[in-house]
Amino acid sequence: MKKKSIWIIVIIILLIAVSGGTYYFVHNNEQQVVETKTAKKTKPKIKVIPKKKSIDIVAVGDSLTQGVGDSKSVGGGYVTRLTKKVQDKYDVKTQSHNYGVSGDTSSQIMTRIKNDKKMHQDLPKADIITVTVGGNDFMHLLQRKGLDLTAGDIADEQVQFDKRLTQLLTDLRGYNKTAPIYLIGIYNPFSIYLSNVKNAKTAFINWNKASAKVASNFNDTHFVDINNLYQPKNIKKKVQKTGVNPYLYKKDHFHPNGTGYDMMTEKIFEQVNGTKKEWLYK
Repeated sequence: MKKKSIWIIVIIILLIAVSGGTYYFVHNNEQQVVETKTAKKTKPKIKVIPKKKSIDIVAVGDSLTQGVGDSKSVGGGYVTRLTKKVQDKYDVKTQSHNYGVSGDTSSQIMTRIKNDKKMHQDLPKADIITVTVGGNDFMHLLQRKGLDLTAGDIADEQVQFDKRLTQLLTDLRGYNKTAPIYLIGIYNPFSIYLSNVKNAKTAFINWNKASAKVASNFNDTHFVDINNLYQPKNIKKKVQKTGVNPYLYKKDHFHPNGTGYDMMTEKIFEQVNGTKKEWLYK
């Protein structure tokens, strides 16, 4: 009888232990499921970097910045178009200050950067700075050499130009150390006029490569290559035959026309859009 009672007690204890363990396992498992569900619902917040309320573009340079050759319906060359593109793309108030002067060489642009008090006020506030320079330096070389111009002459001028360009960018950085600078290269509109100059095409490529190298020595300074923009393969024969490039201003065959400025703006905006972290956010 005593043995039977002992076995009954043992069985009761085992049943209690098993049921208790089962309860603990089920309860603990349910708690883990609840915790897992809760963990899934509570996602870490993504840090949102606020955009600036307004963007200031300061454009410095020559006739390409001024917008010579542009259609009357738009005007302002790439500067007007770039301002609108930035505003529309990022839904942010955008204004521009155009310091382009037709005919200015690199030396003349540097003089204006040094002496223009209005520019001194706008440059420090700029979020984006664009620069066109070099076309008139080349034109002066062409005027001096005429039909005797050689690829070697272009290369020699390029070396001197690089020194001036370095100083020009240094001067700009003196007024604004953080805004990205977009340096727009020169292009060769003279294919029908310089056919006698051996390796002229290569000389233009080397000129732009050297300018890009100068730009790379400055923080947040980006080179925009437009050298081949107005000489796509499909119109080369047409230009040579008619003497007219459909992307250039008919009165001088040098500056872009409205369509040409559209194309230039697209190239510049590619760089601006790809580096928005440098200018769009606070």
